[in-house]
Amino acid sequence: MKYLRIAVLILLFFLSMLFFVQNQEILSKTTRLYLSIFGLELHSKEIPYYLIILLAFVAGGFVTLAYFLAEKIRLGAELKRNRSKIKNLEEEVKSLRNMPLEHIDNTMDSPESQEPRF
Repeated sequence: MKYLRIAVLILLFFLSMLFFVQNQEILSKTTRLYLSIFGLELHSKEIPYYLIILLAFVAGGFVTLAYFLAEKIRLGAELKRNRSKIKNLEEEVKSLRNMPLEHIDNTMDSPESQEPRF
């Protein structure tokens, strides 16, 4: 599985480089981004397309990293809860194993009439 993941990453890197090399002229063109919201108008400097693609890729990486980090923290807390629950249940089983068993027999009235068990 480890080698498959490395192979996929190498393939992704190769395809990305191929895309940028084959589209270098188009990606080098610049554009200006505009945002008009509630009467406020914002615009950027001239930005090349490749920079927009690169920033979108990096932003997506950070969003994915934040999601998986939050998921890891949640799963770690759940694991800790489950381990403590398992520990408590194991202690309960251990205490029940050490508890003396009471043999209830309706035919025998007194403990003196019981035969010793080995």
